[in-house]
Amino acid sequence: MYEIIAAATNLTALAVIGFIYAAYIKNLRAVNQLKETQLKVSEQNLKLWKDKALELERRAPEFVEKQLSDRIRVREEELARLVEDSASHEEQIELKNKEIRSLRDSLEKATEYRNSITVWDSEEKDFIEVSDSDLEQRCIGSVCVDSASLMICDPWYLNMPPEIEELELPKQKHMYRVITTGELFCTDDENDPFPSELLGLEEELTAQEMAVNGLTKKIDYNGALPAIETSYIAGNLRDPDYKKIRHLSFSNGRLGAGIAISLGADGVYPIYVEYYKDVMQRIIIEV
Repeated sequence: MYEIIAAATNLTALAVIGFIYAAYIKNLRAVNQLKETQLKVSEQNLKLWKDKALELERRAPEFVEKQLSDRIRVREEELARLVEDSASHEEQIELKNKEIRSLRDSLEKATEYRNSITVWDSEEKDFIEVSDSDLEQRCIGSVCVDSASLMICDPWYLNMPPEIEELELPKQKHMYRVITTGELFCTDDENDPFPSELLGLEEELTAQEMAVNGLTKKIDYNGALPAIETSYIAGNLRDPDYKKIRHLSFSNGRLGAGIAISLGADGVYPIYVEYYKDVMQRIIIEV
């Protein structure tokens, strides 16, 4: 009986102790949660006060001055960069403008040179370059054309007596034909470069060099006069190989007697003369 009572007493004591322990643990948890809540509230309050302090600081004159000073410094640096860029761009623009002016000057000089001629100035006793604008143009008349071609020559050559022609124009020894045009010309000296100018070939080539280079072909010539009937200036000038421009020859076959030009149509063509200081410089046939 005693043992039962002792056991019951012990159990009761243990139950009371367990209840007290549980209540203590519960109380500790409640205190811990309260502290966490207080800590969160403190953190929120601290953040709130920090924000208020920062706002007050931003409203302070020192802060405003610092912010404005920083902004001004940034703007000044940007303006300095812009000024440097502007100066650099101005230099580049000025350089390009100088290049353009130089090119325009060169173009004007080239145009002026192209539109200029060399004339003899009797006052300066020398040849000078003058612009077209310095020349005085006068109409001296017109020429009538009924054969669709025009001849430019010295009128004496058309009426030169045969005896004078034979006396002044010695016979030539060699005759050549131009490969590209079929045109004939004669020469006494195969090393004579004169015909090449009139034939539109290289001026520095002689008749023999033209033949060697395949530009001309030497043909047999027996010395008969006129040497080239199709281009003889006093002949009928009926060349079967009609060309836009034909070089007329003397009786001995030398070129330079005149030039026959195909105009393409009959008509009346005005003739102009350009003067410089009342001295004739150029003749213009308006076709």
